[in-house]
Amino acid sequence: MDASDLTPVGKLQYKAIMEGEEVYKNLMKMSEDPMKYNEELLLKLIEDNKDTEYGKKYDFANIKSIEDYQKKVPITTYDDYAEYIYRMTEKGEKNLISAYDITHYAKSSGTMGNPKRIPLSTLSQKINNDYAMAFRTAVIAKEFGIEWINEIVLNLIEVSFTTLKCGATYGAVSGKMITNLSDMLHLFFTSPIEAFMPTLDTDSRYLHARFALAYKDLSNAVCSFFNLFLDMLRYIQRDWELLVNDIEKGTIDESIKMPDDVRKKLEANLKPMPERAAELRDIFSEGFDEPMIPKIWPNLKVLTGIGTGGFANYYKKLKNDFADDSLNYYFVGLTASEGTFSVPFELNNPDAMLVPNSMFYEFLPLGSEDFDDIVTIDGLEVGKRYEVITTNLSGFYRYRMRDAIEVTGMKNNTPTIRFLYRIDQSISFAGESTSEEALRNAAYKTEDECGFDLIDFSVYTESEDVPKCIYLMEIENIGDDFDKEKIRDKLAENVSEALTAGSEEFTRTSSKEASDYGHKLKSGILNNIELKFLQPETYLLYRDLMISKGTSSAQLKPPRVIVNDIHKRFFLALLDDELN
Repeated sequence: MDASDLTPVGKLQYKAIMEGEEVYKNLMKMSEDPMKYNEELLLKLIEDNKDTEYGKKYDFANIKSIEDYQKKVPITTYDDYAEYIYRMTEKGEKNLISAYDITHYAKSSGTMGNPKRIPLSTLSQKINNDYAMAFRTAVIAKEFGIEWINEIVLNLIEVSFTTLKCGATYGAVSGKMITNLSDMLHLFFTSPIEAFMPTLDTDSRYLHARFALAYKDLSNAVCSFFNLFLDMLRYIQRDWELLVNDIEKGTIDESIKMPDDVRKKLEANLKPMPERAAELRDIFSEGFDEPMIPKIWPNLKVLTGIGTGGFANYYKKLKNDFADDSLNYYFVGLTASEGTFSVPFELNNPDAMLVPNSMFYEFLPLGSEDFDDIVTIDGLEVGKRYEVITTNLSGFYRYRMRDAIEVTGMKNNTPTIRFLYRIDQSISFAGESTSEEALRNAAYKTEDECGFDLIDFSVYTESEDVPKCIYLMEIENIGDDFDKEKIRDKLAENVSEALTAGSEEFTRTSSKEASDYGHKLKSGILNNIELKFLQPETYLLYRDLMISKGTSSAQLKPPRVIVNDIHKRFFLALLDDELN
């Protein structure tokens, strides 16, 4: 392709592909001996940070090996850094935990409490950008060449930033990478800037859907989590007439929430598109028995996002209900505010390889609290499960992520992993701990066996006279033979199986207590599973409410385990009287 034929987005993506090929080549080189490069990274981090307050406290100057490091430096949690981060963000102090420039603080999702402030160094930002943009486009280009690069992209990642007292920005990591393009977003993405950086009272879901539908030649779509793309498709399916009418007339329906100044600015640049509207109207009038994605966007090649772990069921629904085999998936590996842990090396493969130059890795076998059991990359075993412990590029040392992963195989000599679940996202029921993975596997198996469409679910426990585990489900496509008690009984059976089964179909727990509990439940001793159904669009309302309170859509994860009374009251206020 001649450079003169490139559009602005084509130039950006061509540059990213060229850089990404180098990143890919370097990763493949490191993958031959990952422990060598990972150890080199650790020793560099120790040397660079030996004069920080933290480095002096733990004698970094005399650490010369991994063994020295593990003896001198303790395992940590966020609380170990809270005072340092307060001094950094509120008082502007430097050289406390990191000698590197900290220009951004990532806002964690706060699933277990108040959001944290995770420092993000400029070095870490570069690594994140290399793998999120350059590496990804290179992987896509290896499959499809570069003919697609001139087409603009559907991007559902929204940005919400504030500035801290120290002058650094504060917000989601996933949105940080596009802020440098803020003046040119309209050249690269289907959605207007008002959708990427929405005010609290702007319906960004409408904007993303409306502008994406208007653009037929879409080739790539990007989202933080697959459920966001699925939510948009369901919104289109439900409200297509409103969306198509607006595309036809070049308007924004009066029912769509947004400030008057935003509406006027957007409408000033809208033009009627009667031909595209007629095309869409013909497509949607035929119904939705056949996949809608290839009809709406016949050139859509790749969807990028997180589609494993707790998001695997959304991938399944996208693949089975909305797409055909022409859509490929780039499964983002394990990424977090703390850095990039793993990346996929090919399309349509949910396994992702560890990145040796992103952070230093340690792993604690699941079920163990003995830190003597910790292993490094070279000690990982295929088929086993671990908790991730990181020493990253931004000042966290031997930090417990509380993320559970499974080692799925090897790419060259580097382990490939899949994220499983957040260890803290569990419920305590009758004195036993049950993981979010087991809870969701039971819910999805019940969905398959009972033939309804599970939009989403949440779980909480009650421990009054008799301990109870309560599932809240929003469901669609209910058959004429709907029987709540039959579904509840099947759910209780599947919860017990999920705790006892050792196959891939259910959680492979290393906890003897959980297994014992599963047998008790299965035998009827503790068979106290309750089921309540939620009104339609409950989870969309939850999304809108959280965004109105300032949570970025890029940070919104399903509230699978209800951890506070506020969330509990919200969902209980939206029970479906007809189904209950």
